[in-house]
Amino acid sequence: MTHRPHVAVVGGGVTGLAAARKLSRACIGGVTPSVTLLERSGRVGGKIRSRSFAGATVDVGPEALFAAAPEATRLCDELGLAEELVPTLRSNTAVWTRGRLREMPAGILGGLPDGIAPVLRSGILSPAGAARAGVDLVLPKDGGEADESVGSLVRRRLGDQALERMIDPLLGGIYGGDPDALSLKATAPRLHALAREHRSLIRGLIAAGRSTPRAQGPMLVTLPGGLQRLITRLRADLGETEVVEREGVLRIEPLPGGRHLLHTTAGRELTVDATVVATPAGAAAQMLRASVPAAAAELSEIRYTSVTVVWLAFPAGALRRPLDTTGFLVPRGERRMLTACTLASAKWPHLAAHSDRVFLRCSVGRNDPQATALGDEQLVARVVAELGEAIAALGDPLDAQVTRWQDAMPQYTVGHLERIGRLDSVLGSLPRLRLAGAAYRGVGVPQCIAQGEAAAAQIVSALS
Repeated sequence: MTHRPHVAVVGGGVTGLAAARKLSRACIGGVTPSVTLLERSGRVGGKIRSRSFAGATVDVGPEALFAAAPEATRLCDELGLAEELVPTLRSNTAVWTRGRLREMPAGILGGLPDGIAPVLRSGILSPAGAARAGVDLVLPKDGGEADESVGSLVRRRLGDQALERMIDPLLGGIYGGDPDALSLKATAPRLHALAREHRSLIRGLIAAGRSTPRAQGPMLVTLPGGLQRLITRLRADLGETEVVEREGVLRIEPLPGGRHLLHTTAGRELTVDATVVATPAGAAAQMLRASVPAAAAELSEIRYTSVTVVWLAFPAGALRRPLDTTGFLVPRGERRMLTACTLASAKWPHLAAHSDRVFLRCSVGRNDPQATALGDEQLVARVVAELGEAIAALGDPLDAQVTRWQDAMPQYTVGHLERIGRLDSVLGSLPRLRLAGAAYRGVGVPQCIAQGEAAAAQIVSALS
């Protein structure tokens, strides 16, 4: 009789679910593997979570899919959800700096501004800051292959203001980290390439703007009713996969012949032919500390930061002046608790349809660590007060909801890609053990889906 391989997937976020789905459709030696997905919490989906709020359904984790990265939209198509995806009503955003909201230059959300003139016209930089950025044109070329922090490059080439008022708020929304610690090669590879290929960063930006075609179609899409619908449909499409909630893995013990013995939080010992670990790096380090200490050491170097999401609903007339933007970012130098605010009613058609109220999604914590110490009521009051300064008086909200994500965002610090390379090398002798998830090769939902599917494919190859 042909042996039916048994594969464990540890972690039930979107990465683990994507891996389990691909494994459940695989063929190894003429048979489909038996798949067990273990999720330590009481629910699958990880940080993708939708909740009812003020008569609508909103996302308190990721709220959108990056349309240019095909993995998520392709998966939605395979799950029968593609026709339901909706784009943003508009995609412009602003920065709250120098006393008011100033619109970000077109194209910058895609990674590069459409030329330098829009940056100067935006008023985000003061005249002195703009003059300092211009010094880049006469500085000698100094970009190289070695990694450095984003802050190091941008401060050196364009000055403090360009980093603190433009680059830092953008990266903060993605990674929630400090640009003086974040890896240039891992978090801003296009800037790294421009610095390496051009004598001047500004000249490189101009050249890239001319040669890079504008993206066609929407940049961001979502599912009305919340992205958790993707998780629900994904779980329902796992075939015969056994999904076990409230049970995680404490330790992975390699066995002779390439198999693994999993010691679970429920006191079980589970013997499997292969394992995909799709948990945060710290949990993965704990699982491997005894059996693969070199891998655990690399994993322990990956740090995380926390973020809090505050949803607010106001009466339709609460905004005292019209705002032609989908939201704004807040540089840390402004010394505000707010990190970002999305005017969700102006961004998403299904929320704009609620004509009697206005929905705002706010992120706090990165700019002021004291946010974690405030209770929900105090935090909401502080956020509402800052919003009043930014976008005119709002009054009291109709409803508020606070979601705190503790140690939720992995930090790609300087040397991250080299660290992942060393981790791959250490695990090279264990081809039936794969790691995947936001801690490694991209934090977005599409990147996590891609990593889960790639890990599953590598396991199939190893078992074949």
